Amino acid sequence: MDKENSSASLAGKVDALVAKRNIGVDERNIPLLTDVVDAPAWPPEVGTNADTNATADAATLVVPDARKSLSDEDIDLLSQEIFTRVSQRIDAELATSLEARLSEHLQSQINSAVTHVLADMKLGIANEIGDAINAALADRLRKK
Repeated sequence: MDKENSSASLAGKVDALVAKRNIGVDERNIPLLTDVVDAPAWPPEVGTNADTNATADAATLVVPDARKSLSDEDIDLLSQEIFTRVSQRIDAELATSLEARLSEHLQSQINSAVTHVLADMKLGIANEIGDAINAALADRLRKK
């Protein structure tokens, strides 16, 4: 049975189970899958361990190379899924770190800019006040 047929078969079983359990039931309830579905046969290879004592005669299970049972398309999909998951995890961690660093950097830049602007404004205001006082004194002296 190929992958598409087994997926379709499993999806059909899930749909049938959900439909069977949902007759006359409030749709807001969540169905539970309780039927046991047999896993596909994937027997491990049996081999002997060279380091085992000859009298022990113990067989060890050797897990077959999973890549051999996957098609190139399956490997590509798995690689893409792994890349996506790793990227999402890194993005989440980097986003937090980046936000903290940017906040610190921007805060110092904003503080510096505000300090410079206030200093320039104070100097400008002081000059304007001085000019206004000088003009008022000059006007008063002319009137006398």
